[in-house]
Amino acid sequence: MRALLSRRPSWPLVLLFASLGATAIAAIEAHRTVRSQRALAEHALRDYAAFASWSYQQHLREAVSAAIREALGAVNHGDNLHTSPQIPDATEVPHYLPWDDGCSCHKPRLGPIPAAFFGFTLGGDTLGLALNTHTDPEHGWLVQPPRESTPVKTTLARDLAERRWVTDTLTAQIRAGTRSDWRYNIVVGEWRGEPRLLAYTLMPTTQGDTIIYGVTYSQPAFASLLGGIVDRDGVLPASFTRDRRNREVMTIAVADARGRPLFESNPETQWRFDATSSLPVSFGALQVRAQIRPALAGEIIIGGLPTSRLPFLLTLLGLSAALGVVAVMQLRREEELSTQRARFVSGVSHELRTPLAQIRLYLETLRLGRFRTEAQRERSLEQIDRETRRLAHLVENVLRFSRRTEGTEDTAREVVDVGREVQEVTSELALLAAARRAVITVEVRREPRVLMVPGTLRQILINLLDNAVKYGPPEQRVRVTVDSEPGLARIEVLDEGPGIPISEREMVFQPFRRGRAAASSGAGGSGIGLTIVREIVAAHGGAVAVAGSSQGARIVVELPAVEMQSSALEPVSREQSPIAS
Repeated sequence: MRALLSRRPSWPLVLLFASLGATAIAAIEAHRTVRSQRALAEHALRDYAAFASWSYQQHLREAVSAAIREALGAVNHGDNLHTSPQIPDATEVPHYLPWDDGCSCHKPRLGPIPAAFFGFTLGGDTLGLALNTHTDPEHGWLVQPPRESTPVKTTLARDLAERRWVTDTLTAQIRAGTRSDWRYNIVVGEWRGEPRLLAYTLMPTTQGDTIIYGVTYSQPAFASLLGGIVDRDGVLPASFTRDRRNREVMTIAVADARGRPLFESNPETQWRFDATSSLPVSFGALQVRAQIRPALAGEIIIGGLPTSRLPFLLTLLGLSAALGVVAVMQLRREEELSTQRARFVSGVSHELRTPLAQIRLYLETLRLGRFRTEAQRERSLEQIDRETRRLAHLVENVLRFSRRTEGTEDTAREVVDVGREVQEVTSELALLAAARRAVITVEVRREPRVLMVPGTLRQILINLLDNAVKYGPPEQRVRVTVDSEPGLARIEVLDEGPGIPISEREMVFQPFRRGRAAASSGAGGSGIGLTIVREIVAAHGGAVAVAGSSQGARIVVELPAVEMQSSALEPVSREQSPIAS
């Protein structure tokens, strides 16, 4: 990529990056639009939640005030003083509750049944109690003295510490100057880890005393009052609920001033778009938290909550980036192929020009009769023959490379003696090796036979030996070894050149690619010789690779053998050298 950016960018590449940038900008803008729409929808849901919290708070104040007035209204004189010397006892207060003939007991109509009534003089430490003697205190109230066998279901009567806690708590709040706008006060405290709800009113007397009358409610009883408010008519508009219960549309949670929960209409709620409002201190500073259920956003808000398109946008952007990378790679590949084609044409032109120049030179010399001896004439003809063979070899390679997609599967094959073919090819290449004073030696350890298309083994050997002679040093010895093992024929060609590094051993078999040593040697080359070798070998079910060697390049060709001799032959050595000849 760095090499690509260092070059002058082409117009397709510029347009590609421009389209990728436009896609990224469009994705960002689309994401911003969705976020804006979602923020607006969430704001609307929070506004609905704020209204629901406010409306529930108003109904809660109404319900609680009605329940407390019904329970304590008989002993509340408003702003007037109590003038009668007879002060009502706490046990007399429950008699003011409505009488219910069904249970033959007192039962409030506007709120839950109190757990106990109490009264004490401000500054005193004696707490008067009215205990519910009904056999089922959750369904009615009786104040007759209980029989010995009838248990009184209250803790306030028996726990002196809790009675002290009640008097101390209410005395501290009154002396702190707490005022009420409805003549009553509610206190939500905590006793031994459990919430305690107290409601009280004051009765100033002409004697200068202040009597405090109050009631206590159990947490389940007060929670039932809070739950009943949720389903009241008018908490939410009918057009908003659409014939559904309020608790199906919203979730309400009530807590005390410290956040301790007292009631929740749906304990499994995940709070996201909620709103909270607080009641006055005279109502216990209760906290009302409300939320419209997000599942109903589609009915409440036009279009509902917009879903996040970020995964889709990221996928789209990633796909565009991937396509951009593929396009850049294709451009790089196309550029590399163009460079390789140019190098191939240049290499082939060089390979053709050199032997043609040599042939023309020797023919011109022969035509002018400048050779005086027969030996000189013979040597000139050998040179012409050598350069002609080089041309033929190059043309065969180019033709083979141009037809390589056609394959050899349908071509008739014949059995070839590998040892004999190697010896014949090395004899033909003796003159080519003479140009660099090289020696080609052949060692046939075993004489395998292979089934091949006629001429293909010869083309393999010519390419391998031509590379060995061309890229090796002058006066080197090129060794060719023929061997076999059961079902396999092996040919090795070893030169004394610079060798092929491990990092290039696979690359040299690719079309138009040459190793660094070959490219820097100055010797011409088309870059298709080893490619043709591998394709021919693969078409015949064999393999070719660059093997490790302490010196020079070692190419190993393995082909399926169709016939093996019964016993190993003695190694056969033969040299092909123009000097020796």
